[in-house]
Amino acid sequence: MKSTRLPAHLEQARQEIEQIAREYGLDFFPIIYEVLDYRTLYEVAAFGGFPTRYPHWRFGMEYDQLLKGHVWTGSTIYEMVINNNPAYAYLLEGNEDVTQKMVMAHVTGHVDFFKNNMWFAHTNRKMLDTMANHAARIQRIIDRIGYDQVEDFIDTCLSLENLIDYHAPYIRRSEAVTPRPIVSDEEPPVVEGLPVEREYMRDYINPPEFLEAQRRKLEEERARQRRFPENPQRDVLLFLMNFAPLENWQHTVLEIIRDEAYYFAPQGMTKILNEGWACLHGDSLIPTDRGIIPLRELVSRRYRSQVSDGERQQTVYDWNCFTAYPTVTIHTRAGFTLTGSFNHRVMLASGEWRRLDALRVGDQVRIAGGTELWATQPARLRRRMPLPQVLATVSATTSPSLPSRRHRYHSAPTEVVDEAMATAIGQRCVTHPDHRALDAIRRSPRPQVVAFLRAFIAGAVDTSQELTIPCVSIELAQTVQLLLANLGVLARRIETTLQIDDPTALKRAYTTPSPTVTWTDEIVAIERGRADVYDISVTETHRYAAQGFINHNSYWHSTIMTQRVASAAEIISFADLHSGVVATSGGRLNPYKLGLELLRDIEDRWNKGKFGKEYEECDDIALKRSWDKQLGLGRQKIFEVRRLYNDVTFIDEFLTPEFVMEQKLFTFRYNRDTDLYEIASREFKEVKEKLLFRLTNFGQPVIFVEDGNYGNRGELYLRHRHEGVDLKMDYARETMRNLYKIWTRPVHLETVIEEKRRLLSFDGRDFSERRID
Repeated sequence: MKSTRLPAHLEQARQEIEQIAREYGLDFFPIIYEVLDYRTLYEVAAFGGFPTRYPHWRFGMEYDQLLKGHVWTGSTIYEMVINNNPAYAYLLEGNEDVTQKMVMAHVTGHVDFFKNNMWFAHTNRKMLDTMANHAARIQRIIDRIGYDQVEDFIDTCLSLENLIDYHAPYIRRSEAVTPRPIVSDEEPPVVEGLPVEREYMRDYINPPEFLEAQRRKLEEERARQRRFPENPQRDVLLFLMNFAPLENWQHTVLEIIRDEAYYFAPQGMTKILNEGWACLHGDSLIPTDRGIIPLRELVSRRYRSQVSDGERQQTVYDWNCFTAYPTVTIHTRAGFTLTGSFNHRVMLASGEWRRLDALRVGDQVRIAGGTELWATQPARLRRRMPLPQVLATVSATTSPSLPSRRHRYHSAPTEVVDEAMATAIGQRCVTHPDHRALDAIRRSPRPQVVAFLRAFIAGAVDTSQELTIPCVSIELAQTVQLLLANLGVLARRIETTLQIDDPTALKRAYTTPSPTVTWTDEIVAIERGRADVYDISVTETHRYAAQGFINHNSYWHSTIMTQRVASAAEIISFADLHSGVVATSGGRLNPYKLGLELLRDIEDRWNKGKFGKEYEECDDIALKRSWDKQLGLGRQKIFEVRRLYNDVTFIDEFLTPEFVMEQKLFTFRYNRDTDLYEIASREFKEVKEKLLFRLTNFGQPVIFVEDGNYGNRGELYLRHRHEGVDLKMDYARETMRNLYKIWTRPVHLETVIEEKRRLLSFDGRDFSERRID
């Protein structure tokens, strides 16, 4: 049998990684690693990370989905880790050693979290054995009852597995165990009042109002006895286990489903999803399939354009603007300039990403060349002609209204910028550059751009200095530099003069599209300011070329993990408050981004003392940004967060307006007109409310058992705690149908539909609905 244990060199790496993790304060259970081929790994993943589960078709369906995702879309599970003592972790066979080492460092963070976080304190630490026991018990039931009948009941139970009280292990609640008869046929007792010896004194001792009060009191007591549980019960499955007419084997199956639901609950309570973007000044020019256009226009008009990531084209899918934002402007030796938000990231010569506020003079950055992304349609130029020329073009049969004296020009019809016009613009720009004409050239296809450059350079270049191109304005020089870079030609700019190092490259670029190329440039000056900034998000690589630089709009988790694990001192930064099965197939939440960035924000704030009354009451934005008390409490705070918080309390306590702005968090809504999801708001309050709502109860409806003897007929009455979102009626009806299978009597559900209270009912055959307000 093939060994699944770690090979010797990885076993040595494991010991070193775990020793480093312990030196920096991580405290975790012993970890047992197994290296599995991808088919076996997906089998284990389909079982929720456990090697053995009870037989059911959903596990086969999950395996088929995972395997097809791996084969057809390339999705890969790099590791899984089980909350157990000892913890079990699985690595994917065939990964590079550096990947396996990174995963092992990541696993130590998971297991430290399992062991020390209070929300996992009540979980079963021997769940590996328990799962195997559950599988054996259900298999014995199947052997006795039959697979089809047991499978059908498991289907019913799984459809209700979310109807538990996720906080029950941590909060003492009244349990739904008070024994009450479901249906009572007893005759109601008669109210006789106080005993009297003399009949004529009866009305005096027991006046009618006293007897009526006694009747009401007795009726209320009988109603209380008929209604059970005495308090609404959140754990619906427990109520069903206690009171539903279940056979013994059914009770066992329901108990197993409930136990496993509670085991997995803390893992669902500690996963977070978000993305972030980068911001540039609105005047930044970005090559698109509409031409080289200002970022401000791309955002304000929400173009779903193609942009270049420095290697291939990507699609823009999100746009946003922030006003009066702190900015950093960098200038390179070759004359490229970029202004962006202080947290915007650009690519260094080494391939790493670095924020603008972390750059220093002398740092080397990459410049993108040869992107060859041009407009697909010719631009149109609206020419302005002097007034006499305008009047001369007006037909003699018309009586045009003369313009006011302050207007010296009128607009003429637009003209398509073809190669002939592009040549004329290039010749004119040698001495008289026109902003509108330059803008039209930037929005033109490649042939027109080449025609413009040929004419302009031929007219501007001194024959004795053929590599030096003088320009009569900064805008002209910057435009020509970016056009040449897009063609794959590097031109160094000093003020209004361009210098081309390789004249043959220019000649080749005129006729042959250039392959993508990157150059290295040195930062020579850095400035700080404040301006409106704009952002976009692009698909796949999350980066785009603009102003010649390679810019990033997302700091995805694999890059973060790879960079963080390289330094032993930073291991705690990716002990990221996340747990459970790690999978990257489509449709699943990615738990890394928000948790990592918010943990880093907490560590930075507590290191610098950016908390407390003094900091919160400071109104000076510049002072708050530079605030640094050098407290060094960040690491201590991180461990406190690891111990005490789950996603809801984590977000509620530490999410700040500054963090929301920096990370570009947003809410979205579905637009029925466009059949698309669109950004609804970036306001801090709305973002926080939506995020907390999604995390609370995993975004699922909260259902209580109100009465197990509704109408004194043994019917089940449930209440939906409406929190602004109506139930999905198809889900609600199927849930009620499955509850009926277990309860065997009619099921009622109180909810709110379109702001009106409704009572949904199912009697085993038909659904009904009526207003109750």
